[in-house]
Amino acid sequence: MEQLNAALTRFVEQQDLYNAAYGLFKNHDLRPREQPCQPEVDERIPLSPELQYLYSHYEMMDEQAKGTLKMKSAAVEIGDAALLSFVAPEHLHRQQLGYRWIGMSEPYQEAPSWKTNHVVIANFNDDPLIVDTAAPNSPVYAAFTGEEPQLIANSLSDFFNALAILIEAARAYSGELMDEETYETKPEYLEHVEPVLNELLGEEHTAHLFEYLSFR
Repeated sequence: MEQLNAALTRFVEQQDLYNAAYGLFKNHDLRPREQPCQPEVDERIPLSPELQYLYSHYEMMDEQAKGTLKMKSAAVEIGDAALLSFVAPEHLHRQQLGYRWIGMSEPYQEAPSWKTNHVVIANFNDDPLIVDTAAPNSPVYAAFTGEEPQLIANSLSDFFNALAILIEAARAYSGELMDEETYETKPEYLEHVEPVLNELLGEEHTAHLFEYLSFR
C-alpha cells in the first residue's frame, strides 16, 4: 500500500493548500484518521484492499450532514471547474442505489447490467466514479450520463495522484479555471496539466478523465 499511501498523502496536501486559499467549504473534506479503524460498510459492498485502506485510514468530513439524513461525503474542489463528492463508507450502500440496485424500497433488485464488483465511491454532476474491487490495484472508471463506464486510471493510487496534479495546477490559476465568456475550461490550464496526466495515466485515460470532469 506504499504507493496508495504516498498518493493519498500528496492528494491531501494539495487539497488542504487549495482549501486554505480558495476553498468554498469548511469541514467538508477528506482527512487522515488519527488512528486507523475498521470502516462501517454494508456487508453487501465488496471492498478491495485499496478501498479498505482508504476507508480505514481516511475519513470523509461533512459537518453539515451531522444529525440529518443526508449522505455524509467529502467535497473535492478542482478550482471552479469541478466538484467531486466522495461518499463516506457507512453510506456506500445508498450510493449504489440506481446503479447496482434498482427499485423504490427494500428489497432492491440487482441491476442485470451492473457488475457486482463495481463500487461507486464518488460522483460528479450525478455521474458515478467507480472502483473495480475485483481487479488488482483497484482500477477507477467513470460513467458519463448513463453510458458504459470508461477506464480513467489503472489504479486507485494513480487516480489520487491525478487529482493532486489537477488541484495543484488549479492553485496556480487561483482556482479560476473557467472562461467567463465561454464557460469552458481555460485551454492554458489544460495545456498545463495534460502532458503530466498523459505520462501518469496514458492519453486515452486522460481523455476519458477530461470528458468525465467536463473539461472538454
